[in-house]
Amino acid sequence: MSDEPRPLIVAKFGGTSVADAGRIEEVCKIVANTARDGRTIVVVSALGGMTDALVGSIDNAITRSGQPSESVAALVERFEKAATRLLPADSLSELFAVVNQHWADLGELLDGIFLLRECTPRTRDAVMAIGELVNAPLVAAALAARDVAALPVDARELIRTDNNFGEANVDIDASYGNIRRWHEAFPANRVAVVTGFVASTASKVTSTLGRSGSDYTATLIGGALDAERVEIWTDVDGVMSADPRVVNDAYTIDELSYVEAGEMAYFGAKVLHPRTMRPLIARSISLHIKNTFNPSAKGTIISKAGRPSGGMVKAITSVRDVAVLMIEGTGMAGVPG
Repeated sequence: MSDEPRPLIVAKFGGTSVADAGRIEEVCKIVANTARDGRTIVVVSALGGMTDALVGSIDNAITRSGQPSESVAALVERFEKAATRLLPADSLSELFAVVNQHWADLGELLDGIFLLRECTPRTRDAVMAIGELVNAPLVAAALAARDVAALPVDARELIRTDNNFGEANVDIDASYGNIRRWHEAFPANRVAVVTGFVASTASKVTSTLGRSGSDYTATLIGGALDAERVEIWTDVDGVMSADPRVVNDAYTIDELSYVEAGEMAYFGAKVLHPRTMRPLIARSISLHIKNTFNPSAKGTIISKAGRPSGGMVKAITSVRDVAVLMIEGTGMAGVPG
């Protein structure tokens, strides 16, 4: 057996990939295959519909449209329905013992919102984090039930942010230190299932990373640990050359450079938020975008070099509802703005 260290792979599965029990089954198959190739860290979003339901529970509490306990009961029912399909009875009791405190916390938060008829950004983050906090233990238990040794990990212990609740700014140095110390102590023969999107402040208050937060969680971990690659598993085969709803013969782009991907994102393509790629750019780590529902597809690889296009244009993007103003005049020469 080779003494060379096994490569580290960080794989993130978004909401469409973990939408329900059937899709989590597919995720378990993918992770089992990935774990054979190297050490694996999985980052997960909330169950499908859970985030919208949490937003609805906040709105209902503010307007007093029903009792908070009703909102919590509906969320618990949705979660337990998925868990019952995925796990044997003995594993269910263990899982529920782990997540019940999160449901209790949610109930207290919604009760407070109900009484005050308002929700501060800090409280909203605490509520919105619940989806990921309960789903990571579920996915870890589902993997374990399928003979893939896995443990859930709360990213609030790893990723440190400021107090800009709703879209917190990450303290890279503190977060990287936390991630490295955690990884050194984590069992090498286990798959870590990390909560995406959530983090905490220096005073251990729950915060969230905002748009593409779970993607950012994955790339932060990959950057901190100098991973071989980061995989983003979604519901498309990769980055498309154009919007297939507009261009009939749009195709999947095999390879992109960081610069190309950043430009496409800036001009409207659904690639990744530019900040998400920064941890990978700093360490020249490749990003692979793959389809959970078509895992054999090559997908798109985003790296430092990329690959030249065989044609003159690699991709076309567009931004809707934008007006371009052109102001001309002899007095405008050299005037900024």
